[in-house]
Amino acid sequence: MGLSAGTLYETDQYVEGTLKIGANSLMGNPNASEDEITRMSWGELAQNNALAHADYSKESFDRALQNSEQGWKDAGRDVMTSHTLGPMGLNPENLHGAFGVSDSEYNQVLDDTFGPSPEERAQAAAQQQAQQGGSGG
Repeated sequence: MGLSAGTLYETDQYVEGTLKIGANSLMGNPNASEDEITRMSWGELAQNNALAHADYSKESFDRALQNSEQGWKDAGRDVMTSHTLGPMGLNPENLHGAFGVSDSEYNQVLDDTFGPSPEERAQAAAQQQAQQGGSGG
């Protein structure tokens, strides 16, 4: 009888853990391990997801819009600098020289149209962070 009770308890724990992992896979934290999930209570599991503390503020939506716009600009820049777009090498990156447009002029057109490249933005952010880190000490 004692062995049966222990087996039933272990089975219940296993099933509950499996259900928690399934629930987490639908709405929970994708970075949490299975062990972390099974140790959480159902209440903790309900609070450990992206929707539990969602930010619906205007500032959040504005940031999301800016990120989306920047993504489209980056995609446009990628198309215009791709060597694989078009048949037999007929693409903007290869053809701008054939039309007498220098690399610097072409890069200026890209910057005017799409803003700074992701690499330039990352470099500027790193420089800004270095300046803030150096002056904050």
